[in-house]
Amino acid sequence: MSEDDDATAAETSLRRAVEQLCGDGSGDGSEAAQEAVQALADGSGKAWTPEQETQIRAMVEQIRKLRDLNRPGGGWWRRRREWRARERLVDMMMASGPELLNEAELRHWKSQAMVELLLKFMDTAMKKDDTVETLARIEALNAVTYEDYQQARKKLAEEKAAAG
Repeated sequence: MSEDDDATAAETSLRRAVEQLCGDGSGDGSEAAQEAVQALADGSGKAWTPEQETQIRAMVEQIRKLRDLNRPGGGWWRRRREWRARERLVDMMMASGPELLNEAELRHWKSQAMVELLLKFMDTAMKKDDTVETLARIEALNAVTYEDYQQARKKLAEEKAAAG
């Protein structure tokens, strides 16, 4: 399957999810939304080998675990589990390199952003304007590269530092 086929499949599944969420399709849209998130997570824009894909997915899962554990409270055991999760992530990065870690971080961020976008319309019916806006946001989200992501994070950190 070529990159164009991947992009078309991802766009099709995203459109179907949005249409089902706005009430044009049958069902509640949860299956289509899961398919859309999976299509977004798989569409990286760069052809990775199967070994690299496996490493990226493992790092994404490790990033999720680490962020879940990195919250206030929970006591000593959670801090210990967080420390071990952080060590495993560092070991994965050392074994695979920073390029794969960057891709994993980008995929994690994209999947979170997609879920937040789809959850925004979960409880209400979408209007046609909402559908257009959502599709535009999905396309913009899908086009983000790691460099764009890093620049945006840097800009937000600078704004936060200036305000605080």
